[in-house]
Amino acid sequence: MAGPTRGAADGDHVPDDDLDAQWAELTARLGELRLPPEEESGPDPEPLPPPAPPAPGPRDYSPSAETEDDDRARDVVDGFTEPDPEPLSRSEPVLVVAWGGVLGGLAVMLLCVLLWRSAPGVVWLVAVGALAVGVGLLLWRMPARRDTDDYDDGAVV
Repeated sequence: MAGPTRGAADGDHVPDDDLDAQWAELTARLGELRLPPEEESGPDPEPLPPPAPPAPGPRDYSPSAETEDDDRARDVVDGFTEPDPEPLSRSEPVLVVAWGGVLGGLAVMLLCVLLWRSAPGVVWLVAVGALAVGVGLLLWRMPARRDTDDYDDGAVV
């Protein structure tokens, strides 16, 4: 059986009189229960001081407050100046055209599928052609072989 039973070991049911006798025996062994005496009420204890305000957390940040990390004069003292970003015009024109063809062709096809269902066949032909030319140029510009340097740990500075 899965749980405890309320019967004797042989499976007979214990009569209620026997249970009452067992309960009386258990309570008699405990003895008389006494509650602790109530304390006499004396003068009221002094009130606790008000709690200290909570420490500032990450949500208490104010962008208007300057910290020492925001000090521009300190950067000049350290001698570090940020380098100018490289201009975007240094990219290879062939790669720009290839990525433009791939992304532009996919964008035009997606717009035709979602918004312009009655697009003429010329639009589809130009989109597929741009995608094919872009993928072809990207594959053509891929390196033919990998440079296998056994002593290279991958870090390039």
